[in-house]
Amino acid sequence: MKSFQLTVAICSYNRARFILQALDSLYAQDFDQEAFEVVVVDNNSTDNTLELLATYKTQHPARHFRYVTEPSQGVAYTRNRCAREAKGAIIAYMDDDCIAQPGWLKGIAEFFATHLDVYSVGGKIEPYFLTGIPDWYSKYFFGLVGRFDQGENIKPLTGQRYPCGANMAFRKEVFTELGYFNEALGRSGKGLLANEEKDIYLRLLAAGKKVYYLPHVAVLHAVESNKFDKNYVYRHSMGIGGGERLRLKNQPVALLKKFVEYFLKWGYAIVYGIGFLLKGQWSKFYMLERFRWWVIEGFLYPNRAR
Repeated sequence: MKSFQLTVAICSYNRARFILQALDSLYAQDFDQEAFEVVVVDNNSTDNTLELLATYKTQHPARHFRYVTEPSQGVAYTRNRCAREAKGAIIAYMDDDCIAQPGWLKGIAEFFATHLDVYSVGGKIEPYFLTGIPDWYSKYFFGLVGRFDQGENIKPLTGQRYPCGANMAFRKEVFTELGYFNEALGRSGKGLLANEEKDIYLRLLAAGKKVYYLPHVAVLHAVESNKFDKNYVYRHSMGIGGGERLRLKNQPVALLKKFVEYFLKWGYAIVYGIGFLLKGQWSKFYMLERFRWWVIEGFLYPNRAR
């Protein structure tokens, strides 16, 4: 069985309008195509994603490209299927609505090759907006659109920030040594539970494994109009709180600390929001306050976030 230096793993669900663009951005890289494979794990898409993937494979028989279907619904199941399918020593996850920027593959491969003590890396994620930006949008909603930018310097990540699923990579032994993504967490269909990424990164750090941020390993992330639908923001916020409640299950002290933390953040949001009010930006104040309250609601009622 052929092995590779790197496996690019793409979890896909109803992204027919983006998936070919994602694939093309990978094969346009200045990187030896014999050194990597691309594996797309489709999570029961109901659009024509599978038809597009079948055609793509037929049209590009020389490329190391595969796709499979994961029947268990949920991004954590799909990420785990990617890890199990991978034949590469490094597993690099990229979202199906992303565009890998020049040097993405090379940057990941070279950093792991020269930093043998690093177990995971994450890169910059820049949103590109396919619609207008609402007047309530502010920096506090960067997570909503997937933005991840920790500056222009390579640096270790120690837990306050951790890589995002749209652009993160692991040595394959992470999964054999520390286990896979927690399948009780993460998005599933229309459910927006979160924190399967946070969970595995906290396990990595607790085990003394190094995680780094690489600003030159970048992707562009598509942001559609639905991300600004207030019902979507509500479900996204609920998913953050609900995911934390489930992640900390059976840890009463940690649950209490998180509950207090969320209420303090809600209070801080009201204080910070006064700056918006002074500028006449009522919608920014209102949505920031709502966001923080909805996170608390999700924490209190995690089943509503599924």
